[in-house]
Amino acid sequence: VVERLEQSEAQLIVVYGRRRVGKTFLINEFFDHQFSFKVTGAYGEKEQFQLDSFVGELNRLTDGQYDAQSGWRSAFLWLREYLEQLPEDQKRVVFFDEMPWLDSPGSDFLSVFEWFWNDWASTQKNLVFIVCGSATNWMVEHFTKNKGGLFNRQTCRLYLKPFTLQETELFLKAKKIIWSRYQIAECYMIMGGRPYYLNLLSNRLSLSQNIDRM
Repeated sequence: VVERLEQSEAQLIVVYGRRRVGKTFLINEFFDHQFSFKVTGAYGEKEQFQLDSFVGELNRLTDGQYDAQSGWRSAFLWLREYLEQLPEDQKRVVFFDEMPWLDSPGSDFLSVFEWFWNDWASTQKNLVFIVCGSATNWMVEHFTKNKGGLFNRQTCRLYLKPFTLQETELFLKAKKIIWSRYQIAECYMIMGGRPYYLNLLSNRLSLSQNIDRM
């Protein structure tokens, strides 16, 4: 990822993996929460809700009076207008979190995004566009295996895996949790190496007590 950020061409970075594996945390920490624009999809919500979130964030950044009723095409044109006003000598970092949820059933979100990327975004040398999602099949189908407008458009793909058994042990030690390796193996089988759940463990309780509490 660091190498791609040093390139003088538009970057489309695709990040995916299981839920609670730490995708959003990793991106937020890497960029220190400094994004030119960020929007997060909402699970199970309809198109208008997603549009309201998208346009609402644009209005917050621009003090504009954009109307979410205008649809995705207008929303992306407004995003372009906003990004073009930012300093050209700085990276413009855009983050779409849980992008599969933004693409609600029946909406034209994805086709408009394809048009937006091919028509304008891909020509912007200082643009870094990060798309992230937990729906792995959706991410693979629409980016990795895309045969349409996004064919071979991703410049970097990051599949974030859960911790390995060894990484789980190191994480627990960092939390001052001192268990036997048998207990760590039990914990690993229960938690699946996902940082979100491991982080809920208390060093004041045994493994059994932690599981009962959770």
